[in-house]
Amino acid sequence: MSSTKPGSPANTEPTRPLPEAIARFIDQTPWTFAKTYARHWPHEYIVREKVDVAQFDEFATFIDQNGYESRFYQAKQVYLDLGAHTYWHMDNIINRCPVTDTYHRLEKEGRLPVTENITKHPKFPWPEMPWLLSGRFVDALEAAAVMFAAKDRKGTGIPYIAHLISACAIALQNGADEDQAIAALLHDTIEDIPDKARARATVGLFGAEVLRIVEACSDSDTPVKGPWEERKARYIERLPHEDQSVLLVSASDKLDNARAIVTDLKKDGAKVWDRFNAPRDRQLWYYGELLKIYKERLKGREMLVDELAQAVAEMSR
Repeated sequence: MSSTKPGSPANTEPTRPLPEAIARFIDQTPWTFAKTYARHWPHEYIVREKVDVAQFDEFATFIDQNGYESRFYQAKQVYLDLGAHTYWHMDNIINRCPVTDTYHRLEKEGRLPVTENITKHPKFPWPEMPWLLSGRFVDALEAAAVMFAAKDRKGTGIPYIAHLISACAIALQNGADEDQAIAALLHDTIEDIPDKARARATVGLFGAEVLRIVEACSDSDTPVKGPWEERKARYIERLPHEDQSVLLVSASDKLDNARAIVTDLKKDGAKVWDRFNAPRDRQLWYYGELLKIYKERLKGREMLVDELAQAVAEMSR
């Protein structure tokens, strides 16, 4: 909340005493944690239709009459610092956040990301409905980018999100629906995120089908991965029994990996194989076995299988 009054104090208590009825309303009403801006501006809210409407309206009026005018980006609001919280209301919602985390304080201390939630900005050019992919897909893109923000592709320095986006793009180009596309974005989450319980819970937020596909595409779900040979042998053993959704996401992942290996071999030569947990001959064995399964079991995606076959052949050369 960047104040429109230069030099305004970060904590401005109302001059009018808070009515006891409003104080009880604030104290006794359950506040819900808001997901929007949760990482950088955590706050809570109440909805008018779900609480005592008369008390809600009285509190909203109290905020308007006793607060100070500030802006959140381009949106002008009236804010009220009351006790340990800053309060403001919008239509049928009253929000609050800790005074120490109000917008103007974050901005003053240089802790406010300039690009925080760009799509929530009132001037963001939202397209008309219907969309080809829903807001759930947008959330999955953000989740993948954040979870893998500190990881790169082995020995390259390339942000790992490049692989996740590529696998998702391959899946979409080969007819993936939204569940399959989201699973492609999140396919490494359970396998690579250290906190397995939180990783699984995060994937589960996108639905049971997404979680099922991601679990089936994971060759490990333990904090310490087992030996490479054992994990890959188990994966090859069960993959022929998986359905088309799992096979599509799996093949999309492997095609992007194979293409990356080919690119790196052309650039860096045979030393590329030193990056992996198994030597060249075992890597080629693994891709060869996967290719056999896709050729036999993945139906209606012949172009995807052919592209993988070409990549594997080039890897072998």
